[in-house]
Amino acid sequence: MARLRVVGPKSHRDHCIERLHELSIMQIETVFEEKEGFLKRVPIEREKLDEKKRLEEMREMISQTLSVVPRTYGGEPEKIDKPAIYEEFEGLTPVMERAAHLYRKREELKEELERVSRYEHLLRSFVPIISALGGLKNIEITGLVVDRTIPGILMLIEEEVKRLTKGAYQFHARPVDEDTVAVVITYQRRYSPQIRHIILGEGIDEIRLPEQYRDMPLLDALKEMIRKKEVLPERIESLRKELETIARSWGMRLHGLKKAVEDAIEEIEVLHYFGETRFLFIIEGWVPRDRVGYLRREFEKEFAEDVIVEELELTAEELDRAPVCIENPPYIRPFEIFLRALPPPRYGSVDPTPYVALFFPTFFGLIVGDVGYGLVVLATGLLVRRRYRERGFLRDAGVVLSLSGVSAVVFGVLFGEFFGGLPERWGFHPLFERMEGLKLFLLFTLGIGIVHTAMGFVIGGLNQLKRGRPGKAAEKFTSLILTVVIILMVAVVYNYLPEGFLTPLVAVFVVGVALLVWLEGVVGPLELVRSVGSILSYVRIMAVGTSSVVMAVVANKMAGMSTTILGGILVALLVHLLNIFMTFISPIVQSMRLQYVEFMGRFYEGGGRLYRPFSKR
Repeated sequence: MARLRVVGPKSHRDHCIERLHELSIMQIETVFEEKEGFLKRVPIEREKLDEKKRLEEMREMISQTLSVVPRTYGGEPEKIDKPAIYEEFEGLTPVMERAAHLYRKREELKEELERVSRYEHLLRSFVPIISALGGLKNIEITGLVVDRTIPGILMLIEEEVKRLTKGAYQFHARPVDEDTVAVVITYQRRYSPQIRHIILGEGIDEIRLPEQYRDMPLLDALKEMIRKKEVLPERIESLRKELETIARSWGMRLHGLKKAVEDAIEEIEVLHYFGETRFLFIIEGWVPRDRVGYLRREFEKEFAEDVIVEELELTAEELDRAPVCIENPPYIRPFEIFLRALPPPRYGSVDPTPYVALFFPTFFGLIVGDVGYGLVVLATGLLVRRRYRERGFLRDAGVVLSLSGVSAVVFGVLFGEFFGGLPERWGFHPLFERMEGLKLFLLFTLGIGIVHTAMGFVIGGLNQLKRGRPGKAAEKFTSLILTVVIILMVAVVYNYLPEGFLTPLVAVFVVGVALLVWLEGVVGPLELVRSVGSILSYVRIMAVGTSSVVMAVVANKMAGMSTTILGGILVALLVHLLNIFMTFISPIVQSMRLQYVEFMGRFYEGGGRLYRPFSKR
């Protein structure tokens, strides 16, 4: 990355901002004031602040409209140039006001339908009782909904009413559902205040009709609610269709206008980062080094010599704060999703994505190693990629799954597995059978662990040398040498190497440990022990893969033991489905763990910040 300074007359400031926005390659940073006062921060003009406020109000109105219309439109947002923003907004204002009105009306009707449905259900429980009691003068009728799960609640209510009315009451209860019961109490009106005060409490609610129904007789209110319940869904659906028409007709245009408004707001907000003198404006920011020449050429064409672009000299501390621009070829880029679980890499450190793109599918394929399961994973990945092509993370996850499925198919052919050992029954002889060669497979996975871990140390050491840190590089290479020495010593103990190697290996080990303690302190040998343990972690490739094979074999044997063909197929299908489900969890988790902990832990340095250029939407 290169840090650039752009200097020009104030008359060119706004045009320069627009050009930088179009080019979308500079990450603009704050210009600090100089102590002498020659350079100061730009105060944003009142007219600019007023414009920003109006643009924010426009953005809010557009966002609200887009949130209330159905997402039935597709395609690319219409491109709207900055000069046309206000004209477009004025033209679309009636559309947005109409959409807001329709949405409010629809929500009001939905709320009314919900209220009507709730009260209509309760009133149906009350009507048979109240119809027989209504019309009596000086009689109060109170409807309650009571939580019947409270022990003895109905008895307590009736006892209180009986006491207050001296027995002059009627009490009727009818279940509404398993948790509530509807209660109707009739009594002389003069007892109403005392009864209401006593009986209403926790677990008891009085039925109060919505305001528009309170002056109606109960039966009339019920009839009106039933009528509304039949009519309201049609009106709600009509409003939804009208909103849908607005979405199809104006959705992409509204989206384009929103993006144009947001771009215009950004062009005002970016002024906070600028500096100025009496006659000049100053912009500073980061640009990828290979695009500096392009930026200069574009500014020369646009401003001739009026605006100057110069590259600033950087200290080591400033380089550490530089943003990180991660660029990988298209076939590797999907694996960048693994970096999202980590803090961004520090500038000058190593991007692990290419290595993950190589090793993750390989480890996944080794663990699954079955053509049938691999085809299921491949099909799932392709489906996810196609279904969510507009959503970056899920689309990339689909690509990773697809490549992992291909790897599982390749290793499945090598191991001769198709939903377990079915190919062997058909006379196919694999190149390598995992169940029969467990010891060899174990040694193979340990070898992978040695290579993978050693590669992590080498990458870390070379990167430290590149960044001018020989001490840190020495730590990495010393740890690598000691790890290899320990492995060779184990090989001698188990007679894989001649005993004569042991003495020189011990000597190298002692010298290496002393050097490691000198370089890293007591932590060095402890990290060495962890490194050796990390290699053993790769045995999980063999263990998890073998358990999957065993489960597939069990599924096929259980099918063969079944007394009927249909029963055998169902049993095998259920067990294979369970194994497939585990295929989407265990191999992914184990492969990710080996990448994050055992490999990337040797060289990955977090704490950076991603390159985010000043870009138009």
